[in-house]
Amino acid sequence: MNLYLYIPPSSAHPPCCFKGLMTGELRRYFIQNDKEGFKKMLTKFIGRLLDRGHSLNNISPLLLQAAANIDNHPFHDTRKDCNSTLYVHWPIDPKGFQRQHLRQLYDSMLKSILPFDKMQVAISRPCNLRDVLIKAAISLPRGFDINQAIHQATTNDTQVVNS
Repeated sequence: MNLYLYIPPSSAHPPCCFKGLMTGELRRYFIQNDKEGFKKMLTKFIGRLLDRGHSLNNISPLLLQAAANIDNHPFHDTRKDCNSTLYVHWPIDPKGFQRQHLRQLYDSMLKSILPFDKMQVAISRPCNLRDVLIKAAISLPRGFDINQAIHQATTNDTQVVNS
């Protein structure tokens, strides 16, 4: 099993996904390790990207940009930002409307009238054939009441504890 199946260089993912991977991994390695541990993890990360087909010439500027991004943006609690951030979910289409255009429209037309400090665009892939053919939804049997089942299970547990 290969647990490090990072985005390959020939992928149709937007460039921001790969940049986000780089920044996220570097940030995580930095938070979770001391200086020596960070160097070891960074070396392994670069090796895994090279094994995946990336070239050192292409990933070096991205790694430097990710490191600069981490240096320029100190770690903070993102939960405080939730109420002041507008989150937009947008399906990605390599030939369609891009995230940069959405951000430009927000900045030029909506930023001054909406009560948000910033906008975060969450991109997702469109539905594909697998999504249509394989439904992973679980349906409950007819007449089954989930709330009643939870109540019975919790009532039985408390009766056993009280006995």
